[in-house]
Amino acid sequence: MSNLKTIKVLLLCAGGMSSSLLEASIIKAAEAVGVDIKVSSYFANIVPYWDFEEHFVDVILIAPQVRFMRKSVAKKVEPLGIIVQVIDPQTYGMVDGEKLFQQLYEALKARDASGSLSPT
Repeated sequence: MSNLKTIKVLLLCAGGMSSSLLEASIIKAAEAVGVDIKVSSYFANIVPYWDFEEHFVDVILIAPQVRFMRKSVAKKVEPLGIIVQVIDPQTYGMVDGEKLFQQLYEALKARDASGSLSPT
């Protein structure tokens, strides 16, 4: 399904078990279609301290409970070509990694087709 390099995803949350479950579900969905993906979950308050140029990610997924951070996160990372998506509460609550993977994969294909390629 993919000719992309490893997709790197940062999942921002308020902390808890649900993020870990969602992380595993996204990885399972990607592996099912042969896509190499790395998903890391962190507390959302890491963003001001994260060096996104040194530790680049392709997509940042924001958990519903910290969606208020979307604007500040986007302001910091969108100039680098990083996609920022807020996870809808139903998808998050149902731990629907397949739906989330499809959304982020389509967003990456659209970004890369537009020429906003990320560093390797």
